[in-house]
Amino acid sequence: MKRISWPILLGMTLLVGCQNAETRVETKLSTEQTEQKAPTSKNTNTTFPYPNLLSKSEQSFALLVVGDQETPIENDKKITDKVQDILILPELEMAQKAYPVLNIKTEPAYILFDRAGVIHQSKDINELTTYLEQNNPK
Repeated sequence: MKRISWPILLGMTLLVGCQNAETRVETKLSTEQTEQKAPTSKNTNTTFPYPNLLSKSEQSFALLVVGDQETPIENDKKITDKVQDILILPELEMAQKAYPVLNIKTEPAYILFDRAGVIHQSKDINELTTYLEQNNPK
């Protein structure tokens, strides 16, 4: 029991710490840096409680995988073509504690995000790949 509880406690601490991390703002930009910066659209959705799960790009999705440790998602070309950020949590309890608003009930769970929030949730990896093949990021 002690072997399992320490990694879970450490993982939860890291997840909570990442959610509370503030982004640093650069106070001074040189004219060269200002000219090189391309205009980017900012995520204006402040209602989603877990902004760290949202996609950072309009051209890709983000994915939260809960409980599936047997399928190497990072090696699946159908998924990685359209998903830029993948977060894998090994246990359902860990996901429920870290993200209670998502109301995750089963394991495995595949939750797909765009820049605004959850756009697809499934229990089957084949259903996820079918969704990704039929839908493009907006």
